[in-house]
Amino acid sequence: MIHIFVIPSNVIQAVVGTLHFSLSAWCILFIAGMVAISAIIYTVILYRKNMFKQKHIVEKNHKIKQLTHEFKLLSILANDTDNLVAVTNAEGYIDFANRIFRETFGLSTEENVTGVNINDLPGFEKISEIFRKSVSQQTNTQTDFFITTKTGHRFWLQVSMAHAIFEKEHKVMVIATNINDLKFAEEEISQQSEELKIQSEQLEDMNTELEYVNQVTTDSINYAQRIQYAILPRADDYMKHISDSFVMFRPRNIVSGDFYWYGEIGDKAFFVEADSTGHGVPGALMATIGNTLLNEIVLSEQHSNPAIILKELDRKIKTVLRQEAGLPEQQDGMDMALAQYNYKTKELSVSIANQFVFLWHKGKLIELEGSLFAIGGSDMHTRKPDFDLCRYTMEPGDVLYLFSDGYRDQFNDEEKEKMMYHRFKNLIEDLATREFGKQKDLLEKRFDEWKGRSRQIDDVLVWGIKF
Repeated sequence: MIHIFVIPSNVIQAVVGTLHFSLSAWCILFIAGMVAISAIIYTVILYRKNMFKQKHIVEKNHKIKQLTHEFKLLSILANDTDNLVAVTNAEGYIDFANRIFRETFGLSTEENVTGVNINDLPGFEKISEIFRKSVSQQTNTQTDFFITTKTGHRFWLQVSMAHAIFEKEHKVMVIATNINDLKFAEEEISQQSEELKIQSEQLEDMNTELEYVNQVTTDSINYAQRIQYAILPRADDYMKHISDSFVMFRPRNIVSGDFYWYGEIGDKAFFVEADSTGHGVPGALMATIGNTLLNEIVLSEQHSNPAIILKELDRKIKTVLRQEAGLPEQQDGMDMALAQYNYKTKELSVSIANQFVFLWHKGKLIELEGSLFAIGGSDMHTRKPDFDLCRYTMEPGDVLYLFSDGYRDQFNDEEKEKMMYHRFKNLIEDLATREFGKQKDLLEKRFDEWKGRSRQIDDVLVWGIKF
């Protein structure tokens, strides 16, 4: 309210009349006016200050009410959460602690916790230095520690510390989470990792041992390969009685179950191609047995008829391997083509066991089919094996092609289709019309193109003999 001081006119007239408007009267009148104006101005200033203070008080009360409301909400939320929540000052003295925090550390829910320092609680002494450092640097911090409560509970806590300045006071929000499950999981993972490490070390030791065994085995097989190649006939052995020859020989696994053999009796030369049961080391053992028995039958016992040689070889292999009739698991043996060439009369005699051969004779390709009987194996019937004999008189330029089934059974690049008989026959027929010296290269090129990136599935042997 503004108070206005009014000077009555009769007073002024009395004064004027008394002073007769002298200079002194005018001065008094001026001073009285100035006093009145100053009083008015002072009153206005006091009023405005009072209004400002009232507004400030209202705003502060509103802010306090808002903060009180927010604090109540925070308290409700903090009490309902499973996390341990506390608010402290910079020295660690607690201003607020939620229900679960109090229960965990044995603080009464009714008790005023203002005088309790968080660093004095069980377990928190372990991180008191971390607390002080976090406060001094005012940086948010997170750490883990293990506690044992007054009630004997033991568990891991993950503690986060966040900082705020409230009305020039440094406050620390401390939130702790029970991470027992996480720690147990970490421990289990750590234990599993340790077990895996031990297993890995054991596997490494086993791999080292296996590498050693593999190296020893590979060295042994490589040595066996040298022995096998030493047993195989050399071109010098048989080239003196024929015009030309080539051999495509590709074992699947270093040593081969496929083999070829050469021998002489008088004016007769013998050429043998054989495909033993299996490949690799088992096949090579069968090949060695076959090679040894051929030396015995042909060179020692002097048998010269190809059909009789095959019958004798069948009998001897069954004796060596102790194969009994009617036992299906004893089927080890070999397929074979045996050609006898009389280089005096130029007559060729061929007998075949469970195979076929091609003969380029007088400009035509002839297929010679063999017996269905293989060499060796347990007979499923009582009939004795019988091998046919084919005879031809050779002319210059005739070629005999002996081969195992490895070439034609090879899968193509996509491993979806084998070469099969008809493609192989067409290939041999095409080769026979070409220059003999280039036939081996062409044969190998066609095989590699057909096989592509697929694996070789069997031993491969093709023997071309030009008369």
